[in-house]
Amino acid sequence: MPPAFNTELLLLARQYRGLSQAEVAASAGLDQGHYSRIERGLLNSEPSPSTVGAVAKALRFPPDFFFQNDEISGLPLSVHDVAWRKRASVLATDMRRLHAELNLRIMHLRRLITSIDVTPQLALPKVDVDELGGADKVAQFLRRTWMVPEGPIKNLTALCERAGILVIVCDFVENVDGLTMRLRDTPPIIFLNSKAPADRRRHSLAHELGHLLMHSVPTEEMESEADLFAGEFLVPATQLRSDLIGGKVTLERLVQLKRYWRVSVASLLFRAGSARMITENQTSYLWRQLSARGWRKTEPAETQFAPEPTRLWEHIIDLHKNELKYSISDFAKMLVLEEEEVASLYGIHRDKQDRPQLRVIK
Repeated sequence: MPPAFNTELLLLARQYRGLSQAEVAASAGLDQGHYSRIERGLLNSEPSPSTVGAVAKALRFPPDFFFQNDEISGLPLSVHDVAWRKRASVLATDMRRLHAELNLRIMHLRRLITSIDVTPQLALPKVDVDELGGADKVAQFLRRTWMVPEGPIKNLTALCERAGILVIVCDFVENVDGLTMRLRDTPPIIFLNSKAPADRRRHSLAHELGHLLMHSVPTEEMESEADLFAGEFLVPATQLRSDLIGGKVTLERLVQLKRYWRVSVASLLFRAGSARMITENQTSYLWRQLSARGWRKTEPAETQFAPEPTRLWEHIIDLHKNELKYSISDFAKMLVLEEEEVASLYGIHRDKQDRPQLRVIK
């Protein structure tokens, strides 16, 4: 029996392109009402091959894309922005585009990991935050479980990958710093925004790690708990307190601590103020200074450090390219995408030595 036309993938493709039904219908030469019925699955029969071809061309997807049987997942519990930034809502169109891109990437991941054995070296425990006495206690527990030495975590990304977590950096809208997807048939995935500077990216990764450990259902406290976990995991309170004893706490001093702990000045200030390591007057004064210098959004380049590289996801791509000898056309067939989209999403390009070839992709 031939595969059925998947209307969910039609909706996903349109939202991924950021187009309206009217725009797709006009580009495909269809009546908008007819296109709407196709997308909602209200036709009495399957759309004709010519109609599918016209819609596929309008959306820049291969026609076969719409005959896959992948299930579409909803958005995760948390779409994260850091606590010390002024919250800005994400536009509904951007959120739909984000939802579509996440599902597209997960579809691809499912195909790519069939050739990979992702065996965690570190345990990823599920914990009850109340039973352990709070999110900061969960962070302390994980540092002990993973045998993290005192002081800064040199490479948080590598630590997460050792626990079997896929860390993937994507070009998301500005107000989304990170999010986590947990599905029954994939490893845990943490997506981070490539637009975020390295200091904020580390906090977002720790924040999402906290969600993985502590939250399987949404709660009112989950964001503040994840922020507390991130702060304690990256900069334990007892150690930060000793760093702040003696001498005046200034932005310049916090910049020095940023270089050591590899977290933002804003994160250190947020942590010091919320844990009463400095007075309310000091906290308010330093926040005003931070805002006056424009550091709440992005801290100066001279205070920044290089982003942590992701290895596990790149290893999966490189294994297909170098060991399994996949060309860009092989990737395009396996992922059911146009080659240009493969290049855009995954940085895979046609090698000079590539030649057209026939090959069965399983």
